[in-house]
Amino acid sequence: MDRNALRPLTSDGAQLAWQPTTLLTVLAYCYAMQIYSSAEIEVLLRQDANLRPFCQNQFPNARVIRRFRRENRESLQICLEAALRFVAEQKVAQGIIARVNSARLAEEARRRIITAMFTDSMDLDKDQGTDAPTDLCYLIANRQSPAH
Repeated sequence: MDRNALRPLTSDGAQLAWQPTTLLTVLAYCYAMQIYSSAEIEVLLRQDANLRPFCQNQFPNARVIRRFRRENRESLQICLEAALRFVAEQKVAQGIIARVNSARLAEEARRRIITAMFTDSMDLDKDQGTDAPTDLCYLIANRQSPAH
């Protein structure tokens, strides 16, 4: 893939963890492993002994991960397809599946990126609090007729 197609998050490129190739690799790996939540990816980067050195103990937060995904979705699609192809080709070699279907790999990569986006939107909604909708429903259900 063309590295020039990646959109960096910072102009100075100071931190390794914020480098487009690092974030692309981490997200493709996580989505291939069916880890979709940006918050979970942030925690994984901090806790996984194999990933910490990869980022040189610099950890992008969930907001940075979401922004990178949004700004580099096409590149992520290509990289994730390649990761899924690698896994599928291993399964062919092991005799688990008969062949690799490129169209299905592309669709599966799209589905996983959409799943990550949906998961993050649900996490953000959850962070907004759950009391307001319940309170609003209670007020509407118990509304008195307006008096004039």
